[in-house]
Amino acid sequence: MTNKDDREKSMGPQGTQVFELDEVNKMIAAEIAESQSVSATIPALIGVSNNVTGQKFVLSKNKLEVGRRPNSDISLNESSVSAMHAHIIRDGENWKVLNLLSSNGTFVNGEKIVEKTITPGDRVAFAGAEFVFTLIDEPLAKKSTSKNLALVLVAVGLVAAFGGLLYFIL
Repeated sequence: MTNKDDREKSMGPQGTQVFELDEVNKMIAAEIAESQSVSATIPALIGVSNNVTGQKFVLSKNKLEVGRRPNSDISLNESSVSAMHAHIIRDGENWKVLNLLSSNGTFVNGEKIVEKTITPGDRVAFAGAEFVFTLIDEPLAKKSTSKNLALVLVAVGLVAAFGGLLYFIL
């Protein structure tokens, strides 16, 4: 064996790897599912396809409408999504996806569905908009609200203390 052979083996395969978009979406979905916190309890959909990547929808109601309409609970600006595409429904401790006779279908883990119970890690696609169903920790909006409340309370306390100090001085 020559030094050139050793060097090529140690460098590994060279060249550009080509992945299919569906394969990339599966890898992203798996990464989201694996990174889920053990203490997470709040159901959410996190976008993984290129048209909704990173979008997060917290499932905060027992029944949510998914569609292209602006007043849908989960409004998707995606031409392949029907105006009233699907419902996501809480059924006790479970969540179900119900297709509403959409033109381009609703899919769970690549399988076209009419109604299906989903579990954390499942990939849910409304036509071309694909998400991962997952559990998250307390939503950022609630966390920032509680932080803001704490800051307001501290500020009020400081103003009251300063006012009391001025009262005794004057």
